Amino acid sequence: MLYLVAKASLSDNIKCFYPKDDEASPINYTFELICTSCRETHDSLVRINCFEKHSMPGSRGEASLVMKCNFCGKECSINLERTEEVLYNTSIPDNEEDIKKMVSNRKKLGLKGLDSNSAAWLQMDCRGCEVTKFETADAVFQVELASGKSMECVFEDGENEWYDYDDDAGEEVSVVDVKFITVKGK
Repeated sequence: MLYLVAKASLSDNIKCFYPKDDEASPINYTFELICTSCRETHDSLVRINCFEKHSMPGSRGEASLVMKCNFCGKECSINLERTEEVLYNTSIPDNEEDIKKMVSNRKKLGLKGLDSNSAAWLQMDCRGCEVTKFETADAVFQVELASGKSMECVFEDGENEWYDYDDDAGEEVSVVDVKFITVKGK
């Protein structure tokens, strides 16, 4: 099982940060894939959402993505599932209990090595392929402020930082040094 893990530096006025992904407005996660049989990288980025399911040929199962490798013709599938994790700001005392629960739940997933400054957002069951890179294209993220206000965050192509202004509090809001990695778990 692979997990998409997010890390970022949040400004002091941000409580938490997570993908805005639900059935009403699903995110099309954009990935770069590599075939595990021939080790060739797929020639284009692949877009998958958690809520679409496709039947797998020769099986009764379903997956979020079903395709054949363009180079060797092997079947590949990925099943995406959102975890309940959000990226909490560790400098806010009210988040301590939520962070402890999140870290405790990671043991069940085999993710003991992740620190509390990261969040495993997606569980990816990959068969015949492996996710090598996540692109933030078209992904909308939710930023919850310590004041209770909520803002949407979208990263421009190739950018790893987002800035906005909270008019109510008169403060700048920022999410910077955003990194996405894939890690193996149970």
